[in-house]
Amino acid sequence: MLCTRAAAILHTGLTTVARVGQHTYKHHRVTAAVAARINEQCRLCSTGSIVDSGGKTAKQTAEDGSILKRVLTKVGFAPNTKARLKVTSHLLYESVADKINYVAFFRDFNLPNTFNSWFLVTELHVWLLLMRSMAEGSETGEDGRFLRNCIVEAMWGDVNTRAKKLGANNPSRTRQQIETLSEQFQAALIAYDEGIMSDDRVLACALWRRFFEKECDDYSQIERLVKYVRKQTVMLDNLSREEFITKPKIAWHDLDKCKVYA
Repeated sequence: MLCTRAAAILHTGLTTVARVGQHTYKHHRVTAAVAARINEQCRLCSTGSIVDSGGKTAKQTAEDGSILKRVLTKVGFAPNTKARLKVTSHLLYESVADKINYVAFFRDFNLPNTFNSWFLVTELHVWLLLMRSMAEGSETGEDGRFLRNCIVEAMWGDVNTRAKKLGANNPSRTRQQIETLSEQFQAALIAYDEGIMSDDRVLACALWRRFFEKECDDYSQIERLVKYVRKQTVMLDNLSREEFITKPKIAWHDLDKCKVYA
């Protein structure tokens, strides 16, 4: 007579099927009473009611595993969920706000140390992230577009927080400034997209109009920024999906190492 036991073990939110041990019981001569006893034991071990060491049936264990999976998915621990992408968007934005050397941009491009200059530098790098995000799916409902929207949301959350601290005494003026920045941001995305898909002259014009606000007469500075943008684009393009979304590893090139020589 063949008797089979199976156990389902739940580990880190994933259900793993344990090894199944098979034991064959053979006897050339068994009495009717012994045979009945063996049959009764095997009915207790049938797959319809397998009992684990904790006193739960296999069906109950499977249901518990299914519930845990749904909970993990809802809170964003399962891969490729919207919640997980939302977390990734904040990590990507923080790679800009926390790691970009703003002082180097202010110094090398003669920008005043103001909130507007901070936004111009942030906007440029956020646009680079948005461009890379769309490579993961640009259609409505796809990961790339959802991630893109979440990055923009994270940026505006930070902008609002900083602006309120700077304009605590005049909230109405702060709101007007943010509305103006929002309109300029939308226009900048269009200009930068056109520039990156064209040659360096078109990109240079877009950077001159938006980043330099038409106030740069030093062509070497514009050329340097074009080179910087192209290098960052290549770096982002070379990132795998895992390096960009699952475990973001954005190693921005240092502006100080991006030089233009005559």
